[in-house]
Amino acid sequence: MKTELKRPPTRSRWRGWRAGMAMGVLVATVLTGATVAPPAASAAPPNGTVRVFWLKPADVAYDQRYPDGIAHVMREAQRYYRQELGRTFRLNDPVVEVVDGDQLRTWYENTPACGDKYWWTVCNMQAELRRKFGLGAPDSRWINVGEISAEGEGAGGGGGNGWVILSGHDADGAAGINGNMNRWYGGMVHELGHALGLPDSTYTDGTPMSASFYNYPNTHFSQAQKDRILNGRYGSFLS
Repeated sequence: MKTELKRPPTRSRWRGWRAGMAMGVLVATVLTGATVAPPAASAAPPNGTVRVFWLKPADVAYDQRYPDGIAHVMREAQRYYRQELGRTFRLNDPVVEVVDGDQLRTWYENTPACGDKYWWTVCNMQAELRRKFGLGAPDSRWINVGEISAEGEGAGGGGGNGWVILSGHDADGAAGINGNMNRWYGGMVHELGHALGLPDSTYTDGTPMSASFYNYPNTHFSQAQKDRILNGRYGSFLS
């Protein structure tokens, strides 16, 4: 995506590659917007880091596998970016901020947001995170990653404008209960690539911005992709 929020490599459960390349046009509506006034909350993490949220709907029980698993996926993506770029992003301690959602799971899944039903769950999550934490889209202070334990029929997620927003199948995958972990590592690397300004590749070209991310870790950024990340909006976040 050029500022890309997309139908991820699949429409709902990473089952096929990119039926909707044209969905990049949704980016401006879904992942952009003015900064929301921050609440009078506790101290925020340092600027220039990646903030990671797990939003737990009001009727979903706390499960330590989720923050632990999402943190593990993020650390693996961090390692991969250093391998590929010689630099990487910084995570916080704790890596994952657990957020108690205001609504029941079905509210996130069934309340229209951002047009296509594909986006409802993740857009409702993003709106709540922005409101609670005063986040912009994009935000000059942080790259933001949000995962929610809710999905709904046909739900998906994506990345762009300094955000990654993912629904329940990704959270389950990170928690180790939805298939081989390399699938979720590669998926996060791909979505972070969008958050950092990369578009999808137009064919399976061996880079993680194509269906080649399914072959993780045997996938590598091209030099042009590396240059675009390092010279992009968030290039200064990498060290």
